[in-house]
Amino acid sequence: MPLVAIQPQAGTVKDASEYSVSSYVDSEKIRFRSVQGAGAQPQTIGGWELKCTDTVLGKVRGAHQWRDNQSNSYLAIGSHRKLMVERGDNVWDITPCEAPASLPNNPVSVTNNQTSTTITTTSSHYLTIGTFVYITGLTATGGVTVGGGSGSFASNPFATTSGSTIVQVTLSAHGLKRGDFVTISGVSGAQNGIPDSELNAQHSVYVTSTSQFFIEITTPATSSGATGGTPAYVAYKQSEVVTVPSATTFTITTAQGSSTATGGGNSGSIIIELEAGLESSTAQAGYGTGSYGMGVYGSGGEQLTSYDARIWCLENYGEDLVAVPRGGSLYRWQLNRSQRAAVNAATDCPTKINFMTVTPEQYLMLGGCDDGTGFDGLLVIWAAQAQGFTTGDWTAKATNTSRSLRLGAGSHIQSMIPSSFVTVVMTDSSMHQLRFLKDTVFIYSQDLVANVGIMGPNAWAKDSQTGGLMFLSANWQFYTFLNGQLQAVPCPVRDFIRDAVVTGTQQSKIVGTGISQYGEGWFFYPASNLEVNKYVIYSFQTQTWATGTFNRTYALDGATFIYPIMFDYTDGSENAQIWLHEKGNSAQGDAFESWIEASPVDLNVEGEGEVTMDVSGIVPDFQSLSAGGELYLLTKDKPNSTEVVNGPFAIGPTTERVDVRVTGRQLGWKFVRNGAPNTWRLGKMRFDINASGGRRD
Repeated sequence: MPLVAIQPQAGTVKDASEYSVSSYVDSEKIRFRSVQGAGAQPQTIGGWELKCTDTVLGKVRGAHQWRDNQSNSYLAIGSHRKLMVERGDNVWDITPCEAPASLPNNPVSVTNNQTSTTITTTSSHYLTIGTFVYITGLTATGGVTVGGGSGSFASNPFATTSGSTIVQVTLSAHGLKRGDFVTISGVSGAQNGIPDSELNAQHSVYVTSTSQFFIEITTPATSSGATGGTPAYVAYKQSEVVTVPSATTFTITTAQGSSTATGGGNSGSIIIELEAGLESSTAQAGYGTGSYGMGVYGSGGEQLTSYDARIWCLENYGEDLVAVPRGGSLYRWQLNRSQRAAVNAATDCPTKINFMTVTPEQYLMLGGCDDGTGFDGLLVIWAAQAQGFTTGDWTAKATNTSRSLRLGAGSHIQSMIPSSFVTVVMTDSSMHQLRFLKDTVFIYSQDLVANVGIMGPNAWAKDSQTGGLMFLSANWQFYTFLNGQLQAVPCPVRDFIRDAVVTGTQQSKIVGTGISQYGEGWFFYPASNLEVNKYVIYSFQTQTWATGTFNRTYALDGATFIYPIMFDYTDGSENAQIWLHEKGNSAQGDAFESWIEASPVDLNVEGEGEVTMDVSGIVPDFQSLSAGGELYLLTKDKPNSTEVVNGPFAIGPTTERVDVRVTGRQLGWKFVRNGAPNTWRLGKMRFDINASGGRRD
């Protein structure tokens, strides 16, 4: 019998029986890519490499990349613990903080032989477990010293570089960590072109060694060298809140107490950071559910019916960053890495916000927010064009373009996605578009379709080729939206995704991204787990799907920085790493595994598997196979019979034929490659098949 070519249809199918389809039934870290004349074929995805060695504390639930007016690139990163920014491979802490506040007299309580120390505040603090505080000015109590202290620098502690806004500061054995605060005073006159007012300020530091750290100023230095005289400093050192016993107390972990005592003196000061958000969603509701103070600090609590994992809305507004932790206030960061993001000073801006975006027309737009009389989950409000940070910018007037409207369907706004002249607003059960009418400077709402909402705030991806939008709806159907038209996308892995997700609790973690280089939409989701651990890929070009596993909690297309950017997590670690994807062909130089599995087919081409067949040879067809892989032949007697795994059979870059002895009525196969580099593209597999004589019982 001549060689028989078995080439499954492109795409992974999970929602049908294996025997009923002639396609691929499982895949890992592959994509289906169309090459002219050959159709869509499976090949490995690209590799991934660390963008930098700095990490981000917490699970990343938001990110945004942009360039300032001088083309400097920034990457903002929001996790359930922090808001940070990466520039030049250094990750700085820009999490919003309160202004320094005085602590009461003797606020420290230490217990003998215990490492839990209690701090008392002057007024109610709204702290949550995991929030960071920064303390200074306390005297030792019970053998325990909490926070930082004060002193004077050695002579000329500032090292500047001409043209740079980064100042290297020397302070021997400073004991600081990234994000700690140092308040500098006593600098007199300009230092290498830097105004003394920029140095005599409170700075959030980036630590480079045990004796040096960076701060950033606004005015670039005009010369290089050491400068500064002998200024003074006050250091605020960080502690993490461990428990919250009451509205005016919290505990931190310290050195073990040598005696039970209360003290600390009367000069203590504290900086309170934005409260830590939830790592995972819960079914609890209402302020104060669970332990004390589970609301949003400074805003009175979440405005959702359940507590969602913290998700950040991050955009650039001009060259500045605007940020909203879902359910919280609007913050602005103005590019100085030593200064934390600040709450919006406009008193008419809402302070309880579920979503934020910036339209192409430079409107800062909020969705699901308070209107001065209460919270409205369907309210959309926008500031005057290119404004939003001065009182009056959010109040509609005949002389400005600030307006608001209320959507007519759904219960709360889930997501707002801008595109050219249209911003798509999606609730939990409806879809709308806001269109900018340039002549009248007026935005109106047009209901697109009822009963089609979005699964979660980030469950969408953009098609870079067409500008279209793809999203996962609340009813587990994928849709595309292009030129005002909504189209359901056939999805042979829909049930596979739906049945795996922890329904009703972690759906807000589903995140999508476009991959411009290959014209794809990737969707990451938590499968039978609290954290994201799987993905599906949809090719806009070939209309095919692929499946796989990845521990990526957020992802960005590479439109700004060439490579897609993704953020991981590791069980047992609190820190996330930043990865550049589609870069190289390995996992940071290490091996990774990719595979493709074909559905079983009848070996007897003249009947429905009536005759048992012998497979005596394999003729592989691979392109760019970087090194050897393993091929498994999967045989069955009947569709529900136990599968027999035959192999592995080694396949190398120069393999012409592999002799085998395998018998069965149905044949499937799986190719696996685990290595670095890992590249391969599969063509048409051929098998040497002959009848063995046995017939079906």
